[in-house]
Amino acid sequence: MTQEEEKSKDQNSPGALLRAGRESAGLSVEQVAEKLHLLQSVVNSLEKDCYDRIRGDTFVRGYMRNYARLLGISDDEVVARYDAGRPSPGRGESRFARRRDPRHGSTGAGRVGVVIALMGISAMFLFYNREPVAEVRHEAVRTVTVETARGEHVVALEAPAASRK
Repeated sequence: MTQEEEKSKDQNSPGALLRAGRESAGLSVEQVAEKLHLLQSVVNSLEKDCYDRIRGDTFVRGYMRNYARLLGISDDEVVARYDAGRPSPGRGESRFARRRDPRHGSTGAGRVGVVIALMGISAMFLFYNREPVAEVRHEAVRTVTVETARGEHVVALEAPAASRK
């Protein structure tokens, strides 16, 4: 690809359109970031067509639309240019495509594993830190109080030690 073709392709990118619109409006990156309530790094990433630092295609599209509306540019045109740079099924990756960063996100199996590990640690903690069961001693009842017409009488339930033989 010649240098002119690359320059032409760069001018067709959504970031180039946004940057040109910002410059013609006389706004700085800081002013745009403040008005859109975004970080300056997000505005710079949009202008440089570097979408891997912005989480999710939906956020990229929303930020582009709001940025274009702020500048008075057609937001549909900016998003159409963004879509044109994204790979469609069966096509190779474009330079506008978002690549998955292996440091971000995790698989469902990883999340399930973390949950199971936390549950196991919690169960072990509860098991080892439980209160000891109080010992209950049942002493054998050796006497019974019986109420009769003459009053209460205490009756022994065991035979005296001398009479057990």
